[in-house]
Amino acid sequence: MISSDYAGNALLLRKDLLDDTMPFNKNETNMWASYEYGGYYEGSSIDNYLNMEFVDMLNQSVKDFIVESTIVITDKGSLGVTGNATKTISRKVFILSLKELNGAESSASASEGNTLKYFADDYNRRIADLPNGEKSAYWTRTPETWETYTVFTIGSGGTGSGSADIESGVRPAFCLPRSTPICVNNMAGENMYIIQN
Repeated sequence: MISSDYAGNALLLRKDLLDDTMPFNKNETNMWASYEYGGYYEGSSIDNYLNMEFVDMLNQSVKDFIVESTIVITDKGSLGVTGNATKTISRKVFILSLKELNGAESSASASEGNTLKYFADDYNRRIADLPNGEKSAYWTRTPETWETYTVFTIGSGGTGSGSADIESGVRPAFCLPRSTPICVNNMAGENMYIIQN
């Protein structure tokens, strides 16, 4: 659990990245046009995957408790003009923003949400690897607004960015009600959080 008060709910973040890297937004032409908005989160390949395929892979007892979360994203009109307008959308599963992860601030990013206390004083908490231990940068939901198709990433060396069609890691997050009964089991030195029915 990363926060017990993410808009009144408990925020859970996957420790490791998903098994496979994936593009933020698929692009068949391998060359973005400025009007294609590959860096826009709502309806992106990653947004659709998390809320259609990934959520269906979760255990039913987890799915029963997941709540819709209101998240702040960069407004499409901010892309390509270094804008800072934002909007809110509701999602069951999402990825965190650059600001929530306390990534390096940029004049080419809008302020999406608030820095989570968990990441405020220790950069190493932001680092995540693929399940096989391989290092990989992973996507935030924050676009670089001087272009329409670049997105900020978090890696072991700091904050970076990439074209939305490159392969990068994915670190899903979702919320449960704060009242959800969860017990902690320590298995081989790792804390496992289990929902009690």
